[in-house]
Amino acid sequence: MIKEYIKSKGIALGHWMRHEIFYKKLISPGGIALLLLLALVCGYMSAKGFFFIPLAIGVLLIGLAVLYMCLFSPLHGYFLTTIITFFIFYPGHLIGQDLPIASSFDLLFYFLTLGAMLSKKVRLISTQNLFSTPISIVLMFNVAAFVLEAFNPNIPNISGWTTPVRRLFTLVLVYMVAYYLIDRYWKFRVFIHLWTILALLAGLYAIYQQYVGYLPGEMKYIMSQPGMFELLFQGGQFRKFSFFGDVVTYGIFSGSFGVMTLIFAINEKDKFKMRLYFFITIVLMLGMAYSGTRTTNIILPAGVALYGLTTIRNKTTLIAVFCSIMFFMFVLFAPINSNPTLNRIRTTFDSKEESLNVRSKNRHFIQPYMHYHPFGSGISTTGVEGTMYYPSHPLAGFPPDSGLLKLGLEMGWIGLFLHLLLNATILYQGIYYYFKMKNKKLKVYMVAILCGLFPYMVCQFSQVAIGQLPSALLFYSCMALIKRLKEFDEEGINLETEQEANTKPWQLLFK
Repeated sequence: MIKEYIKSKGIALGHWMRHEIFYKKLISPGGIALLLLLALVCGYMSAKGFFFIPLAIGVLLIGLAVLYMCLFSPLHGYFLTTIITFFIFYPGHLIGQDLPIASSFDLLFYFLTLGAMLSKKVRLISTQNLFSTPISIVLMFNVAAFVLEAFNPNIPNISGWTTPVRRLFTLVLVYMVAYYLIDRYWKFRVFIHLWTILALLAGLYAIYQQYVGYLPGEMKYIMSQPGMFELLFQGGQFRKFSFFGDVVTYGIFSGSFGVMTLIFAINEKDKFKMRLYFFITIVLMLGMAYSGTRTTNIILPAGVALYGLTTIRNKTTLIAVFCSIMFFMFVLFAPINSNPTLNRIRTTFDSKEESLNVRSKNRHFIQPYMHYHPFGSGISTTGVEGTMYYPSHPLAGFPPDSGLLKLGLEMGWIGLFLHLLLNATILYQGIYYYFKMKNKKLKVYMVAILCGLFPYMVCQFSQVAIGQLPSALLFYSCMALIKRLKEFDEEGINLETEQEANTKPWQLLFK
């Protein structure tokens, strides 16, 4: 009898909690009481020194909420996952140590993909399939080559192959999910606005780090990582990484997205929005400079050059190119020698700079290995990964210092060729669509995306620029949206009169 009573009460309690959480969203006296009780318990545990228990409860609750959104509201889940991925390294910086949370990105996108497949709200365009595009075809060849590296005879096992291939499959899911979920123009606007806000926050925080300094937790994190202090403290000041995992990823992201906002500003007719985009561009370019990554110094010239070649007949293009050249000349030759940020930028173009010469010697030294190994040495056989997974490998510990060199060594010249072919295909498809499109606003978005992706391709020459979070999420999403923008144009959407276009996209998102 007692067992039956407990069982009946347990069922009633379960129904009550399900009703409060999923139907009333905790907006009720019972829900508020439950939250207050949880807050009191967490406060008591923290006061007793068990702070990790409330932290674990908080992470668990947030994780369950995010997974619920990914499964049952995939569009909201996609944007929420974007925000989480953007700040995924920041908690580790605050507590002063690395957290094993990077794999949560893969898990979130697995659930998000499942939610997108089950959602009936996703509008698929049957006449134009994503996987019939040149980008998709070449991307699949790259994925196939990566998978076949598991059978590379130069590696004794696949321990170093499993993690990179899992991340690659996740990025392919990003490519698919972004295309399927962002199927209306207002959703695309939310995508652009969200990334712009996130980029601005990262830029402002980098400026804060520059003039106020790192937080105590961040300094603890820097000092706890072997060799990080020597890497970041250059020219009498620290390089800045904002919310990101490293200075290189942040610098390349900030510069590349700054090119996009610059193009938005140049083509914006509304004066307030134009000034706002110019302000954001300045913030992002300052963040790029404060990262101290010399590779990023080529980003603005590369992005502006592609924009100039694509829209050379536009008067504003000529003005933008001229102003960019003048700014570039000022940075290089202005009689300002006391600024460590400017001095570090100028060393990029110094032929006597020691680190650049060492990298050049390393490239020439290892090139014969690539010539005689068309399939490469195997995934994760170079650099730090090589010493971790394959310490007896001939290339273990060899510093590639370049995304292209790393690809050439690990996947051979065949893998390097496929990667370069993918980059060329992205530019070809985007530029081809640009000249076929009729809507001017969509054309601005198209050329901005292309000019934002192009610097990543250029930076691969001297850094591992593509594949790091959160930049990889933006890169692969934009690859898919190149196709979606063309479909918007083909559908004949009148963006100036469409009701959705005149409504703030955030209102439609939370409608």
